[in-house]
Amino acid sequence: ADPYLKSAGISSDWPYGRGCWQSDDGQCIIWFGEEDQLRIMCMKKGTKLNEVFERLNKMLQVVESIEGIKFARSDKYGYVTSCPTNLGTGMRASA
Repeated sequence: ADPYLKSAGISSDWPYGRGCWQSDDGQCIIWFGEEDQLRIMCMKKGTKLNEVFERLNKMLQVVESIEGIKFARSDKYGYVTSCPTNLGTGMRASA
């Protein structure tokens, strides 16, 4: 495990409590028990980022609708994560 994550106690249960789901088309992945506990990713070749964002948004809505799921959120900083660079929306996009 990454030494910085280890020093923060983030990877203390590694490799237990981890999981992964992948869509049938392989374009969407959800990692459970990852660095920030949950990582939702959508990928698609091409230049239509709005299509990827719309699919990602639908996936997030489904995850947020699961009973018992709550995300740490601050009115000042947005979503709180274990990595300061992911504060706010916690979203990263690349093309």
